[in-house]
Amino acid sequence: MRDVPGSTDRLIDSVTEGNASKRAVLKGAKAALTGKNPVWAAAKGLISGLSTRTKILLALLVVLVALLAPVLLVVALLVLLVAWLVAAVRAATR
Repeated sequence: MRDVPGSTDRLIDSVTEGNASKRAVLKGAKAALTGKNPVWAAAKGLISGLSTRTKILLALLVVLVALLAPVLLVVALLVLLVAWLVAAVRAATR
């Protein structure tokens, strides 16, 4: 019991200086213990533990996916339309 303050100091140091995954786990556990959503808290903890460069790359990836999603949806629909037309033509020629 004598080393409790030392243990809490080491825990606090590991959270403040730890990597993103440690921070995410600890934030999620804290949220679960306080009755909040642990998934949202863990995601926020993960993002807060990332480096600035990684945060910028993540933001660019989200923007790129948001811009390309409609294009990919149209391409997928065109592929399905062509596949349906090929199947209809093959069925009609039998």
